[in-house]
Amino acid sequence: MSSDASMVGRTVEQERSSEITSLRLRGLLTLVVAVAFVAVVVFAITAGAGAVWHKVMGTTPAPGASVAAAPAPAASVVQVKLAINPPPLDGVKGSDNQVHDAFVPGNLSMTVGTTYDVTIYNYDGQSHSWMAPDLNVSVVAPKGTDSSPSITHVTITPKKAGTFQWFCALPCDKWAMATNGYMRGYVTVKA
Repeated sequence: MSSDASMVGRTVEQERSSEITSLRLRGLLTLVVAVAFVAVVVFAITAGAGAVWHKVMGTTPAPGASVAAAPAPAASVVQVKLAINPPPLDGVKGSDNQVHDAFVPGNLSMTVGTTYDVTIYNYDGQSHSWMAPDLNVSVVAPKGTDSSPSITHVTITPKKAGTFQWFCALPCDKWAMATNGYMRGYVTVKA
């Protein structure tokens, strides 16, 4: 009888040990999945938003100018420059005679299937975003200065023709955020 009791005791111990091992394995698997999920989320947030800090050498487009990029030969990339609050005004004068936050140029032209490297030079002391949901673009340009703007790149290859709204989603100049050609504008994509 005592051997039967000890066998039952061992079986219960073995079942408990097996359950504990199973719980540990499920816990470990859950932890691995959670870490992988966090890694994917962090990558998704930071992908495409790399900024390189250095002083810009060159010119900025004149306020109000529009960049019309020519179609590129196959396998080449068209360079497009955007400046946020470029010197000497640190913005663009509006119809109200006030200087407002602005992306210069405010409107862009592109061609379906052509790849564009849009370089954003932020001369402003605060961050701004450049978002065009219909073109799958969402990028933040970190704050910069007149003498050392932040530089952010985003690559765009439009897939369909049309006129698409872009905008800054980070709160800044209320007038400029509501006025096309300042903190909002259009990308016109031709077939």
